[in-house]
This record gives sequence, structure tokens and C-alpha cells, in this order.
Amino acid sequence: MSGTTSGTCVDWVHFDTPQDIFNQAGVVVIGKPLSQDGQTSIYGYTAQTHLVKIEKVLKGDTGANTMQISAMPETCTGGVSYPDGDPLETSRRLIIFLTKDDGKWFTFTPAQGVLSFDNGTALPFHQ
Repeated sequence: MSGTTSGTCVDWVHFDTPQDIFNQAGVVVIGKPLSQDGQTSIYGYTAQTHLVKIEKVLKGDTGANTMQISAMPETCTGGVSYPDGDPLETSRRLIIFLTKDDGKWFTFTPAQGVLSFDNGTALPFHQ
């Protein structure tokens, strides 16, 4: 997926553990992407938006059973939003760490915004 090449370069924080991400994220959910649902823009880059079925809210409040969530794009990539692939372009069950920008939900960071979370798996953090 391409974005603009004049976007802002963001220096993303790296979290050492899933607990660290959970502690910093405002909203954390378990959900499953259902379909692509358009695009939006953040930091001058194109972000793919997905319709996500929310199974459980682990932290914060979403107020919805389904949500539009955009995968936070990489920046400083020469206009490519997802050089390693869109993390929400999956049919797997996920833990999704969220942030809100201008009324829109995004994964917390490009590289650490989602974790695969199969049924029967223990949470990788304490609530």
C-alpha cells in the first residue's frame, strides 16, 4: 500500500513486553478483522481501515461490538505504509492495542499494535 512521501517521520517507541504495551495503551480489545473498510490518513501516510468484530474489551471503553480500526502505518518508508504487510489483514483472532486520533481508532504502533491470540491461549499480560 502506498502513502505520501511527504509524511512525517515518527520514531516509534519499542516495548519490551506485552505488559508494557498493555500498560501504555488506552484501549485494548480482543477481536477479529472482518473486512477492509476504506482508508484514512495519519502523519501524511495512508492507513488501511478494517471492520473488526470485538469479542472482549480488556482495557478502556469502545462502546461498540464492531469497530473501524486502522492499522497504524510505518513512516519514513518512502511512501510504503506497510512494508511488512498490514497487521490487520488477517482472519485470525487478535489482541489489539488501540489509540485514538482525530476521532478515529488506530493500532497503537505499526509493529506492536496487534498480537495473534488463538482460543485457549492465556493473556500475555496482567489486567
